[in-house]
Amino acid sequence: MSVGQVREFDTKSGSWSNYVERIEMYFLVNKVSNELKLPTLISVMGEDAYDLLSTLASPSKPSELTYNRAVELLSAHLQPKPSILAERYKFRQRRQLHNETIADYVSELKKLSKYCEFSSSLDDNLRDQLVCGLKSEIIRQRLFAEDNLTYTRAVTLSLSLEAAERDASAVERNGIDSSEGVNKFGLGECVKCGDYRHQPADCIYKDFVCSWCREVGHLRRMCPKRNTRRMESNQWKRSLAEFGGSRDRESKSSSRGGRVISRGAGGRGRSAGRGRRGARRWDQDRARMYMLSERDDMDDNENVNETEEDISESMHQLSLSNYKPA
Repeated sequence: MSVGQVREFDTKSGSWSNYVERIEMYFLVNKVSNELKLPTLISVMGEDAYDLLSTLASPSKPSELTYNRAVELLSAHLQPKPSILAERYKFRQRRQLHNETIADYVSELKKLSKYCEFSSSLDDNLRDQLVCGLKSEIIRQRLFAEDNLTYTRAVTLSLSLEAAERDASAVERNGIDSSEGVNKFGLGECVKCGDYRHQPADCIYKDFVCSWCREVGHLRRMCPKRNTRRMESNQWKRSLAEFGGSRDRESKSSSRGGRVISRGAGGRGRSAGRGRRGARRWDQDRARMYMLSERDDMDDNENVNETEEDISESMHQLSLSNYKPA
């Protein structure tokens, strides 16, 4: 009974050299004699590989070849000997990728050095490319500080430093996440009353009725509806101030000495105080909007039962106080 199994060779994407290594191990473990190596290879290599071997061996048949000759024909066709300079160029250009670990990077360097024919200087070239191609400048500087650094030592030290950096980053992230929204008491802001010294479940105001929205569960200061309205009111005020500044600049630029310049026939008969009346209307509108916005910003102890008639009367008085005859 044979040990192991050799599958068919994939002529499109398979590595012929790796396939030969595996089948030779199969020959060794199953004690296949030299006379049976070629028949065994032909029987397990598959139809596509056999057709390719028949074409390469023509006019001879594959059965007339030796095992070594059949392997050489397929090797020369499937894996021609690459240029040493081209392979070394690819080796020198290889750098550690952004999401690549040092262990994977070392493995890729070993694979690229296979056809570089470094021979006895293989370890030195691997060490140099490893150090120069690292993405971490901190690890590279640490390796530069080593005396008589060998390839094995460089790999071991790089893996250790990479693990240390990863652990330090994890600790730092956890520290930032746990410190957000936490004060010296180790608690976040209570959504019921705003205090930091207890949890919302332990708040004494959790059953209070909000004086703003009339809902149970929080104080007026923490009312989400009120805070949302305040934010909208503040944004509206800023927009009003910006719009008012632009209107004032337009009013100044369009008038000279308090008189509006009119062109065309009939312009002289128009009131010279139109600019002043427009300014008064603008002051009245701004006063009305300002007082309405101020109503939203009353403190908890202020009376919010002021009627629209009171606001209108106040704005009327304000407009009269600012009125000046043209």
